[in-house]
Amino acid sequence: MAIPWLSIQALLAASVGIAVMVWASGAAGCWRLVRRTRVLLIALIVLYAFATPGVPLIAGWMQWNPTVEGIRAGGLQAWRLLLMISALALLLARMQREQWLAGLYILLLPLKFLGVPVARIAVRLWLTLHYVETAPKADSLSARWESALTLPDEMPASIALEVPVFTRWDAGFILGFGVLLALVLW
Repeated sequence: MAIPWLSIQALLAASVGIAVMVWASGAAGCWRLVRRTRVLLIALIVLYAFATPGVPLIAGWMQWNPTVEGIRAGGLQAWRLLLMISALALLLARMQREQWLAGLYILLLPLKFLGVPVARIAVRLWLTLHYVETAPKADSLSARWESALTLPDEMPASIALEVPVFTRWDAGFILGFGVLLALVLW
């Protein structure tokens, strides 16, 4: 959660920690998520490079010239996004889909008082992930589009998320994490 606000030194420490955890749990899932977002990471760097004012990278070009500051800012944002994707891959590798959907449901529960349909969000996310996992693999782009536009043969009649009971350990963890987050961001 704190990755977007971390300093360079804290990002380095987080990178080492996440890299060790990814290596220990097997890097296949992480690499798959990174590969799927590589265009987004490249586009982020390119957009920052051309949209951020600063010192031109190539002195002879006056217009449409990437800037040094833009490349730095884009690289920093891509680095942060890469760390968040890696942390997500770790979460997906360690927990079953129902577990982290229940966790997401619990995290979004306070928004219910603002009128946010938390249960519907969790169910739609569950269904989306279910359909992605059960979709037949296709080689060509047209076959992928047809597969995406076709409903699956079997649709679940009901979805049940087991929401764990909130204990003192959970309250202590939240309090400790909040204090740690405040110290890191200080």
